[in-house]
Amino acid sequence: MRIRNIAFIFAFWASVATAQTDTTTEEDYSAYDEMVPEGGASLWASPKVFDLSPQKLITIGYDVQGPYDIKMKWVTPGSDTTYGSSGTYGTKYSHGLRVGFNIPVISKQRLTWTVAGNYLESKYKPKNEITLPVVRPVNALENSLNRGLRNLSLATTVFVPFGPEKFLLFQGQADVSGDYKFGEIGDYLNKTKVSGALVYGVKPHDRLQWGLGLSRSYRVGEVNILPVLLYNYTWPNRKYGAEVLFPARAAIRRTFNSRTIALFGYELEGQSYALNQARFNETTGYFGDNFNVRNPELRRGEIRLRGTWEKSISGFIWISLQVGYRINYAFNVDDGEFFRGFFGTQPFVMENKLTNTPYAMFSINLVSP
Repeated sequence: MRIRNIAFIFAFWASVATAQTDTTTEEDYSAYDEMVPEGGASLWASPKVFDLSPQKLITIGYDVQGPYDIKMKWVTPGSDTTYGSSGTYGTKYSHGLRVGFNIPVISKQRLTWTVAGNYLESKYKPKNEITLPVVRPVNALENSLNRGLRNLSLATTVFVPFGPEKFLLFQGQADVSGDYKFGEIGDYLNKTKVSGALVYGVKPHDRLQWGLGLSRSYRVGEVNILPVLLYNYTWPNRKYGAEVLFPARAAIRRTFNSRTIALFGYELEGQSYALNQARFNETTGYFGDNFNVRNPELRRGEIRLRGTWEKSISGFIWISLQVGYRINYAFNVDDGEFFRGFFGTQPFVMENKLTNTPYAMFSINLVSP
């Protein structure tokens, strides 16, 4: 019964992640842009906009980041304020599998409902042991990174039109993130993070969709309340477009043909990770009562500047190659869940700085027809 309840809660909540119901077709619709169906325009706004990057029903990919250093600073109790004074964790690279699905459950004029899920992992290949091990909790974070960080999420998107131009878009997501391995995820369910967004939008025609709303998000590591701008637009010549869900992501799209596109932009990526492994190993010098840290959580956030090339290789099977530059936004440790926002002054337990690095990601995808 407990597992059933947890599954129901996961399926109900969902994310600031994939709002669009996109489509790419072989036919050139530009000839019909000015036409109106017999009897007048459609009674209900559609979630589709011409030429958006195709909706990925199933995706399997792999992400690799180049070498970088994590310079650590233990804050509580006081220490030297220089980053790296409490140790430096050097990586040869980090990498991880990415698997996802996004399945339509209901697709009608009055309601579109999709359910999605993702599994993301970050595994670290260290150069050597922590240098300058001034305080033992640094070794706790090292232990968690050596185990790897993982994120499992379930999400949903609901699109409800109000007449031919107005619509309401709801997204919600539940994430279980931490330093777990597959058999240990049950120990992390009580640290599930719930996020969501609500957007009220307008679709004047089939090349434009825009809206404003509010979101509760962990995109840059810690929970925050943010305004949202949705803007999807295709130029009249159908060669260029914009795909924006600000501040989460934004891209300019170049359409070469119905089977090949390129996108250039950025995305914020991150989550709050429970460090249970560190908490459970107090006898070996990890976070524990001696340091008054009961529930360590890693607030991880990064900015990815990226270019993406996507192509159909056979029917609805597409490949995607993404290359870019990862910029660190946050990689700090807190004690437990609380709201800091942009103006909070609560100190971190540990502040860390990552050097920036290039990255690449490849995926193969089954897309929506």
